[in-house]
Amino acid sequence: MATMIIRDDALWAGQIEGDSDLARRIRTLPADDAIVLRVEGRTIRFRKMRDGEDGRPADGLKPDPDFREIWRSLQARRGTAVTVEPETGPDPYLLCLTATLTEWNSPEDAAAYDGL
Repeated sequence: MATMIIRDDALWAGQIEGDSDLARRIRTLPADDAIVLRVEGRTIRFRKMRDGEDGRPADGLKPDPDFREIWRSLQARRGTAVTVEPETGPDPYLLCLTATLTEWNSPEDAAAYDGL
């Protein structure tokens, strides 16, 4: 799990420590593309910032409008380290199986097994 110190209103790839793959993923993300991260256990969708007018790459992320309040609440902790990790989605293998094992998609199975 990576950490970073909250220093300003953006989340910068260069501030992420302990997960070079995540930092690289942020750097290579096209401008305005979204990425979902868990910061201190809170899910936040960010958007990659556009490069500067002078052509310098902007390796930062800004929170989507729907997530700004969550990010602002973390701003009270400026100067402290917080955890950062990519939000993991459903397992692709299990998603593949749901299409092939349709006999398990009954209302009875949902009632019996949902929530486990």
